[in-house]
Amino acid sequence: MILFNTTFIVEEAVHDDWFLWLKEEHINDYLKSSCFLGARLGKITSHSEPGFISYSLQLFCNDELTLDQFKNNFLTEIQQKSLQKYATKVLTFMSEMEHISDYN
Repeated sequence: MILFNTTFIVEEAVHDDWFLWLKEEHINDYLKSSCFLGARLGKITSHSEPGFISYSLQLFCNDELTLDQFKNNFLTEIQQKSLQKYATKVLTFMSEMEHISDYN
């Protein structure tokens, strides 16, 4: 399984509007692609900067081929919607991880 992570660094001035949009629309845009099995959202509590709130959205994908299909067919449009709505008030960066195992 592949984890596709997007970290969002959000200016406090737009946070409330952005957070509602994220939960009601943005995450659904990822999931509507049918490339992901599910998503997990977390608030980053370390490495905080004054005036900003950070989140991590992790999406679960079966394999690299499916993730590549997402990046080639859906990612640009999803990113453009965010840029048009929030410009540089929300910064993002992405990373990909291979899931190895879970422990309890």
